[in-house]
Amino acid sequence: MHRNACRDALRVFLSLALLLMADMAQAEHSTPYIPAHPDIVLQLVPPTTDPRVRQFTRLREDLQRHPNDAGRAVALAMAYIDYGRSTGDARFLGRAMAVIAPYMIQAAPPIPVLLVHATIQQSRHMFQASRNELMQVLKRDPGNAQAWLTLATVAMVQGDDETANDACVHLANASSDFMGIVCTASLRSLTGHPEQAYALISMVEDPGPKAPPAVRAWVEGLLAEAAARMGKPVVADAHFRNALQWTPGDNFLLADYGEFLLDQGRAQEAINLVSGDTQSDTSFLVLVTAETALGLSRAKGDVAEMNARFKSMEQRGDHVFMREQSSYTLHILHDPNVALELARQDWQVQRSPKDVRVYLEAAIASQDPSAATPVLDFIARTHLYDVTLNPLVAQVQLAQATSGKAALTRRNP
Repeated sequence: MHRNACRDALRVFLSLALLLMADMAQAEHSTPYIPAHPDIVLQLVPPTTDPRVRQFTRLREDLQRHPNDAGRAVALAMAYIDYGRSTGDARFLGRAMAVIAPYMIQAAPPIPVLLVHATIQQSRHMFQASRNELMQVLKRDPGNAQAWLTLATVAMVQGDDETANDACVHLANASSDFMGIVCTASLRSLTGHPEQAYALISMVEDPGPKAPPAVRAWVEGLLAEAAARMGKPVVADAHFRNALQWTPGDNFLLADYGEFLLDQGRAQEAINLVSGDTQSDTSFLVLVTAETALGLSRAKGDVAEMNARFKSMEQRGDHVFMREQSSYTLHILHDPNVALELARQDWQVQRSPKDVRVYLEAAIASQDPSAATPVLDFIARTHLYDVTLNPLVAQVQLAQATSGKAALTRRNP
C-alpha cells in the first residue's frame, strides 16, 4: 500500500474509532435569535493561533485556485473532519460535507470523495448509508485498505462481528503496515479476548518516530480501553495519561478518560480534566456527573444547562447522543423508565460495550430485567467480557430467574 494511502487510512480511522459522538446540524429558526444581554456568548470561534485553523485558510485558498481538483477538496474536507473530531465541534463535519458536495452529485463520485462522505455518514450514525457507500468503493477498488478499515470500524460499532472480521482480514491483505493487527486486536477486545487484544496492540505501541502524535495517542487509547476491560485500572490510567501527552486537547479522549475517572470514584480529577472543554457536550456531561457525585452547589445550574442541550438536540432531530442521554436520565435525573426507552432506541443503532452497560443499568433500575434479553443474547453471541459489565449481567440473569420462578409459582400455586 502506498505510504500516503496508509496515512490517509490512519487519519480516517482516528476520525472514526474513538469517539462517535458528532453533532451535525444546527436548527433553523423562523425568526432570528437576539440575545437579551451583550455578554451572552453565541458561538466560540476557533483561535487563529491554532495551526490547524491556519491550515484551513491555506487549503481553502488552494482549492479556490483549483476549484475542480477533487484531491484538494478531499484534503480540506479531511482537515475539517479531523478538527471537528478532536474538538467536538460538529460544525466542521458540515463544512466538510459542503466541500465535497459538488462531487457527490456525480454518477460515480471519485473514490476519495466517497470515502470522506462515508466517514461523515458514520459520524452522524447513519451507519447503513455509510456501509452502502463503502461497498460502492470496494466494488470499484477491492484492495482499498482505507475502505476496509472504515467498514471494520462501522461493523464493530454495530456489533456485526462477522463483517468486522472479514474487513480486518481484507485490510491485513491490502496494507503493509500494522493496521491489520490493530483492526484484529480491536475486534478481539470486543469478543471476549481483551488480554489478546492488549498483547497485540502492545506490539505496535511505538509506531515509529515518524508517526504523528494522533496515531500515538490513538494506540495508547486502545491499550487503555483493553486494560480497563480486563480490570487493570492502574495500567489503563497510565495509558490514558500517555495518550493525553500526545494530544492534550483531544475531545473524545478527554471524555473517555473522564468517564474512566468517574468509574474509579475520582470525580474531582474528572472535573479538573474536562473543565476547559465544556463546549463539548460529552465533556460537559462528564463535568455535570462529577459535580453531582460530589454534591457541588454549581451542579444544579449545570444540570439545567445539560437539560437545555439535550432539548436542543431533540428539537433538531439529532439522535447521536442517545446512549449519553440514557445514562444521564438514569443517573442524574433518576428516571429509569425513560432511560430504558432511550437505551432501547440506542440499541437499534449501535452496540458498543458502553451501549451494553447503559441498557443493563436501565433495565435493572426500572425493575424490568426481561427488557435486557436482547443484550444478554448479544453478549452470549459475542462473548463480550468487561469487568464493568459482568456484575450487571449476573444481576439481570438473577432477576430474570427470580421473576421466572415467581411467575411459575403464580401459575401453579
